[in-house]
Amino acid sequence: MAIEEPMDVEEDVAGWKHLPPEIRINIIARLRFFEKQNMMLVNWDSYDICATLPNKLHELGITEFPSTAKTMLIMKWKNDAGRVVSRMVEFRGTSLRQTECPEHTADAMRAFLRIWRLSKIKSVIIEIPCFEGLAGIWDEMMAGFKTSIAVRSFNIRTNDYRLVTKALTATKNRGQDISLLANDHGGMETAVFDIDKVKNARSVILWSLISNIQDYQLLALTAHNIRLHSDFITSNCIAKMIQEWKDGKRSLERLHITSPLIDLDAVVRQVNGVCWKNMTDICSIIWREVDEEGYSFATRGPTYDIPAAIGLIPGQDGTPTFIFRIIRMTHEMSRVVYERCSVQCPNMVSSEDLARKQKQQHA
Repeated sequence: MAIEEPMDVEEDVAGWKHLPPEIRINIIARLRFFEKQNMMLVNWDSYDICATLPNKLHELGITEFPSTAKTMLIMKWKNDAGRVVSRMVEFRGTSLRQTECPEHTADAMRAFLRIWRLSKIKSVIIEIPCFEGLAGIWDEMMAGFKTSIAVRSFNIRTNDYRLVTKALTATKNRGQDISLLANDHGGMETAVFDIDKVKNARSVILWSLISNIQDYQLLALTAHNIRLHSDFITSNCIAKMIQEWKDGKRSLERLHITSPLIDLDAVVRQVNGVCWKNMTDICSIIWREVDEEGYSFATRGPTYDIPAAIGLIPGQDGTPTFIFRIIRMTHEMSRVVYERCSVQCPNMVSSEDLARKQKQQHA
């Protein structure tokens, strides 16, 4: 029997497997995403530890290409130098998508969910045209699993609103940027707008999608940036949103609402809009900050240094689109406006004064 060297014994006693579990967890928790994935291959003990720790990713995406029988899984994270690096995994099949879910897309979705359900991600991209057959896989892998998903922005391209619902409701945080797109010019179920994550989103963008969203659903959104197309949004709804912004009860940055029921004159009357041609010289200088065409009126915001531009542009199909955006001024422009306008408008306050007043009220 061979005699063990003293050094061998000391290395074995001080080895990885003899470290207390809490120390091993603390060490693995500090590893980068790619290092954690490699650590999961060492042994089952390391796999179990890694499976309970959140992943920090810059981007996680899954994209199906039905015409080429291929599905891609993309992961991006920051290395030690702070640069974003990526890894792409390709899942290939032998046949094109038919009525049921192809096996290679199912495998890609399982891999996506294993990473997704324990991740903090800046941006999630999901491009799955048909969710039929994948819904069961999603439910199976997410059922009974304690998730800690946090996402800053969603970009989802699908023809099945169930995928949108499942992805948004799985996250623990709120205030995301949500962008939805369909593979064809379809519609989006109104039930999506009743989800709390959509109501509390920072931005809601629907590209090439016609929704049946109603006035009350649009008013329930707290997003700063909204772009959508609905046949049921009225002028009164738009005017109410802008008036709430003017009263300091709502935060708005941009609106891009397409609806056949919107009348610009009706909105302008209700929000006290002014044609930019009738403005003073200083206001005309500020107006030059609006670089897009189509803005023909302006209205004062909750403070004198945050005015807004509004307008109506015709669509290709004849349906008008109401546009709104705030005009951000530099500190110097704000000072000039205050000096020239405060005499005529003694009740004017700046955005800094308003923020200070709101802070005092909360205190």
